[in-house]
Amino acid sequence: MNINIFQWRYSLFLILTTSLWLATSNAQADNLTVTCTAGMNTTAGSTGIVNLGTITPSNANNASIPVTLNYSCTNIGDTAGYVSVCLAVDGGDSAPGTLYPRYMKNAGSNSNPLAFTMTLPDNSIWGSRTYSTQPKEYNSGSLPISASSTITGNVSVTISLISGSNNTSATAGTYSNNFGNGNHTSLTYKSGPNNNAADCSNGKQGSFRFPFTVQATVIPSCEITATSDINLGSHSAGTTSIAGNNPNAIGVKCTNGAPYNIGLAPSNGDVNGTGGMSGTNGNPEKVSYQLLSSTGLNGKKWGNTATSTSVGNGVTGTGTGAVQTQPVYVTVPNVDFKPDNYSDRVTIKVNY
Repeated sequence: MNINIFQWRYSLFLILTTSLWLATSNAQADNLTVTCTAGMNTTAGSTGIVNLGTITPSNANNASIPVTLNYSCTNIGDTAGYVSVCLAVDGGDSAPGTLYPRYMKNAGSNSNPLAFTMTLPDNSIWGSRTYSTQPKEYNSGSLPISASSTITGNVSVTISLISGSNNTSATAGTYSNNFGNGNHTSLTYKSGPNNNAADCSNGKQGSFRFPFTVQATVIPSCEITATSDINLGSHSAGTTSIAGNNPNAIGVKCTNGAPYNIGLAPSNGDVNGTGGMSGTNGNPEKVSYQLLSSTGLNGKKWGNTATSTSVGNGVTGTGTGAVQTQPVYVTVPNVDFKPDNYSDRVTIKVNY
């Protein structure tokens, strides 16, 4: 009797074990388990930084950088299928609901922010489904994924400063917009056995994140935007005390708030602005002249002793981000010289 009971229980145990093994095998045969990550300008799953570099008035309205938004999906199941990836972004810390333009701000000042845009390859504004009236998110479309495998993909995003938003008024400093805090980015993915079942745009936007920061550094900078000659006209030999000027002789554009000092150097290198105009065809005579920063025969001499920290005998100013014009005055003591056309080249030096 004891032997029969033992054999019956042993037989039942074998049958149950076989049945459970078959059930587990059937479940794995239908298993499609996909997870996805993303990263801006970095590997998927990492925090990204996009740096537009140094910004000056000359590129404040058009600085641009192409970056790559990477994504990766892994299927740990043993069944092939499809997956789609949707990637969304709002306006960031600066203004979550404002997608065009977006803004970088200088945390250390009340300076005008830098306006920028983020566009996809079709030049559409990259956005989020959270804001129904705003541009939409990126959708990879349905992608095939094999069993026990990983697929990767990417999309090019262009980040550009834009004109019409007063970017040139930004003062020197570091500007940024953080898309890593809170819910500023969203990764939504959906997998299924066929194309139609794997549409990430259906349903609620996902809660997975791919944090990144966009930043740029405005530096003190100046550029000479225009120069215009000073024509003293025609005069009879022996004429004295000739004066002339050009109210728009120099155009300079400097970073808002950046101090600058302008020096003028005649071709002879005189640091006090006293030069000599040369004639043509080997004429050895030179007509002496004096550069001035104020009107009148006895105006203030304009020379070339200015540095970035001292105005010297130059002219000083403070940048606004827009073009500023500087007049130049010239006096000639006399023109008791051989009749000819006389001229000289003056070098403008902007120190900042």
